[in-house]
Amino acid sequence: MSPGNNSSRLDNPWRFIAVAVVSAIVVVAFGLGFLLLPRYQGSHAPSSEKDSVYRALGFHKHGNAATTIQPPLRVPTLIAWTETTIRQATHGDPKRGEVIAQDCTACHGEKGLSTQSWIPTLAGLDRLVFYKQLEDFRSGTRLSGPMSAIAQSLTAQQYADLAAYFSSLPGLPENRGERAPRPDSSYRNRDPVQRLIYAGDPKRGIAACASCHGPGGYRIGAPALTRQNELYIEQQLQAFAESTRTNDMDMPMRTIAAMLTESEMHALARAYANEGTKEP
Repeated sequence: MSPGNNSSRLDNPWRFIAVAVVSAIVVVAFGLGFLLLPRYQGSHAPSSEKDSVYRALGFHKHGNAATTIQPPLRVPTLIAWTETTIRQATHGDPKRGEVIAQDCTACHGEKGLSTQSWIPTLAGLDRLVFYKQLEDFRSGTRLSGPMSAIAQSLTAQQYADLAAYFSSLPGLPENRGERAPRPDSSYRNRDPVQRLIYAGDPKRGIAACASCHGPGGYRIGAPALTRQNELYIEQQLQAFAESTRTNDMDMPMRTIAAMLTESEMHALARAYANEGTKEP
């Protein structure tokens, strides 16, 4: 290297100064952005300098490891209420269903009238409700070892046949979505259970049970609850509240059940189970 070049560098120090200033800015910015500022993010603060760098670069950690794989979003049901699905669910043969239903007697009782308080009565159950629950058991969106095994052994046509048979039996009242006049169905009703059933609780954002389950309204896939077994209703409310049952479309049951107290769940189950044969 010639002396002339060394002389040029010594005579023009600005290049060296510029490089030094830029380097200092980079070091300070790295320290502030990657190490210091993340420490003041409260509960979202990273646990280590390595975590700070990952987060600053956009590689956010989930759980305890940056490589943690998050579970997929749980789908509440694989049922889509299209014209095809509704036609399939409502065009079963009750005679074929009666033959298949012989295997249901051990748990659900003769003619679908369960004598066990924790097992639901199937007699009179709406066809669409019945079809959906079997499909949910088959797909695993509703969990039950025995019912999942049974549902997986049947075809969709057999679901419809069973639905046709059980819906034809006397038992649970049919929910036609008719709005029968009821003088005590307002929020002014002194009975808190009846208020929940027919008026809900606006202060907590709880819709009336009858708005989906009848007789105040009808939602496809929502069963009538009158005369259903008490313990079964209470257990399902608890399961929805704890999200151990999650096959409700758009989460209406999980949302409402989570806001109910245990005493309210018990009272609602008892009120529906004991409502008798008289329609509200």
